[in-house]
Amino acid sequence: MKLIQKDNIDIILQNTKNTPRMAVCTYFSIDMPEKYAGVYTLFSKLLLKGTKTRSAEDLASIIESNGIETSVKCKQDYIKVSTLFLNEDFDLALDVLSDILQNSTFENFEKEVFKLKGEIVSDLDSPQVKASDALVERVYENHYYGNSLSKTLNDVDKIQKQDVIDVLSQIMNSKKVISIAGDFNDEEKLVDYIVQKFNFMKAGESTSKISDIPVLNLGSDEIIKIVKNDAKQAQIFKGIVVDTQFSEDYPKIVVMNNILGSSGLSSRLFVELRDKQGLAYTVRSALEPLKHSSLFYFYIGTEPKNIVKSLEGFKIEAGKMAKDYVSDVELSGAKENILGRLEYFSQTNMQLASIAGYDYIMGLGLNYEEKYREKLNAVTKEDVLNMAQKHLLNNAVISVLAPDEYLENV
Repeated sequence: MKLIQKDNIDIILQNTKNTPRMAVCTYFSIDMPEKYAGVYTLFSKLLLKGTKTRSAEDLASIIESNGIETSVKCKQDYIKVSTLFLNEDFDLALDVLSDILQNSTFENFEKEVFKLKGEIVSDLDSPQVKASDALVERVYENHYYGNSLSKTLNDVDKIQKQDVIDVLSQIMNSKKVISIAGDFNDEEKLVDYIVQKFNFMKAGESTSKISDIPVLNLGSDEIIKIVKNDAKQAQIFKGIVVDTQFSEDYPKIVVMNNILGSSGLSSRLFVELRDKQGLAYTVRSALEPLKHSSLFYFYIGTEPKNIVKSLEGFKIEAGKMAKDYVSDVELSGAKENILGRLEYFSQTNMQLASIAGYDYIMGLGLNYEEKYREKLNAVTKEDVLNMAQKHLLNNAVISVLAPDEYLENV
């Protein structure tokens, strides 16, 4: 893998010989909060709905008839537009991608707004999604990251088509990169082609206007109660803000998370709360990294009568990790599990191009994955204990969804 900067365009190349399909990912940094919650989501949904020279139907026909896979992904920190195609379709696929990024007309705006509202209502009909949405909104209150599904549903009718069009201008002035993985013989020729075809991808000069994460300063655990009287299962999330991927502590938190609850059947939460106590239908912990924050949370789906017992179970397992060293078997097993997943999801050209582009646009640097693996391997039992003491005993935001009668004593 190498970074080439030519004519102020950043290009990442990974030459994977004897592979039949090439992946190209364009990443654009999000440096501004949304004008209204949902603007970036609408942008991602409308980007493939036709260009000045190709209707939505024309685009769909070209993409489908040639087996070209083109997608748009919108996250809090970036927008990713990617395409995967057979090597012989290189010129056509790149021409389509360039056309989409330069000439999108964002047609069917009202239709997509209507569809988005329907999708959000459907998503929020899921008790688990509703509880998770409330957690994120509170943890990142008064911050762009807190633009939840509920907020988007409230704001979406305020969004005008021009707001979506403005996003394109905005991201074209932000940090961006083209990440390519595939079999190519002439690197110089490939770079020249990309520079010519994607001259609009010149590096932007804007700086991030995303503010720091407000500190919640909780005096105790804060509980959000969501009444859903027809719920057969209580949904419980317990979340805390932890260090970002830029921190030296981040790999240590990843290992701690794996041992506690993200490794499935062998994790402590699964063994203790599901297997031994029979509390859970589903139980886990998870870590969601963002550029300006990382959210660590516990989750359990359980019978409503077990809410208090489940919260106590979270507290007990956190206390154990903060008191005693994990075993050698747990530590080595966690590392094997994490490294195995990293290896598994680093196989295809699309995965390789996506990882390299993500690391670069997030500011983690080129070849971050290699350094990350080294840091994971270096994590000790002392590190895990220190991370548990630093984070797991902190006051948290807790979101609980259940029938009203079960929330009275929470």
